[in-house]
Amino acid sequence: MPYLSVEENLLLPVQGRPRRYADVIGQRHAEALETFPILKEKRRAQAGDLSGGQQKQVEFAKAWLQQPRLCLIDEPSIGLSPILAEEVFTWIEKFSRSGMGILLIDHNVRRVVRMSDRIHVLSLGRITAAGGRADFQGDLHEQVRQWLGLNF
Repeated sequence: MPYLSVEENLLLPVQGRPRRYADVIGQRHAEALETFPILKEKRRAQAGDLSGGQQKQVEFAKAWLQQPRLCLIDEPSIGLSPILAEEVFTWIEKFSRSGMGILLIDHNVRRVVRMSDRIHVLSLGRITAAGGRADFQGDLHEQVRQWLGLNF
């Protein structure tokens, strides 16, 4: 929500939770600010005034606060510098280690294969390949051509 402050954005998804969750939410809030220190520094700034990378951090911090069982993440590194993109994937791995299920959609096939337990390749709305990490070892360029039906 670009017109709200960073702090208001962070608290938005946990508003209305029963008081018995206050300690857990407080702990998650502290963890989010530790994981994303720039947000602690910019808590009073309007979210819409942040850089694109900082806005992405707000979204990831909100997800951390909510701790959903499943988090859908679509092209998380698009438009980011390589350094920040690497940081984004570190956050995703942290989410996964915490027990959160991740449905990751990304064009970086090598990165997805390294991070995933199970992989599905979609082309024009059809699953063209599926399997575990071991099923996607080898020449990924050739595999991608096959998945997409390209014969060159």
